[in-house]
Amino acid sequence: MTSLLSVDALRIDAPNDVPGDAASDVRNGTRRTILHDISFDMAAGETVGIVGESGSGKTSLALALMGLLPHGLRATGRVTFEGRDLLTLDDRTRRDLRGRRMAMVFQEPFTALNPRQRVGAQVAEMATAHGQRDGRRARLDAMAMLERVGLAEPEDRAQRYPHQLSGGERQRVLLAMALLLAPVLLIADEPTSALDVTVQAQVLEVLRDCQRERGMALLLVSHDLGVVAGTCHRTIVLHEGRIVENAATREIFTAPRHPQAAALVAAVPRTGPPGTRA
Repeated sequence: MTSLLSVDALRIDAPNDVPGDAASDVRNGTRRTILHDISFDMAAGETVGIVGESGSGKTSLALALMGLLPHGLRATGRVTFEGRDLLTLDDRTRRDLRGRRMAMVFQEPFTALNPRQRVGAQVAEMATAHGQRDGRRARLDAMAMLERVGLAEPEDRAQRYPHQLSGGERQRVLLAMALLLAPVLLIADEPTSALDVTVQAQVLEVLRDCQRERGMALLLVSHDLGVVAGTCHRTIVLHEGRIVENAATREIFTAPRHPQAAALVAAVPRTGPPGTRA
């Protein structure tokens, strides 16, 4: 199977005075290692879950793939997307890929949105910034996508500013922005954490529909193992900045091999047998 995304020996280091999100502060001279030699592949249409305890490096991994690591953090290794090494691309080329070919739903929607701009204009700007459509077409497509991700009364909500929306509504705005240009890879960092169970199911169904229609790959970062169990083909378990397990989701939930994976699975409330998406 041809890989859409191939990560080979990805490592993230930070100066000791830069806060890290890895549980272990492994000292290496004057730098701390946040991620250690991360390697995995993703195929088109595949859904891969990234799980682990707080501080295991999940968000740092997602940001590294998008080229959005905070200042001071350094990524090394190789990240190949559609045949190009993302770590060697110039900033302009990376910006062109973001939103158009690969997109991300961020964990904190309030800080990810512009507080001074109406949310409908922010969604439409995703299209116009990449030169895909004229302004009127972009606005129409933005409204259609806001409705598709389950935002109630999208015409009204589109005229509001981020602080005038609930956390769940802001999360759906981010999802609309990410999906607008039909990326082939979506990285979603806790995309359903602010949603109630009913809306969560609706959002996950939207993601599945987009995958079926477009062959989109989904990298799902989540602490909600129930969502991962019901959504992902394969699951990667991070622990202290390292991959400790990478296997079919059903295998991890029924017969975890690493103690950290077993501890995570043991913490999931049992409401029925674990299962994975078809």
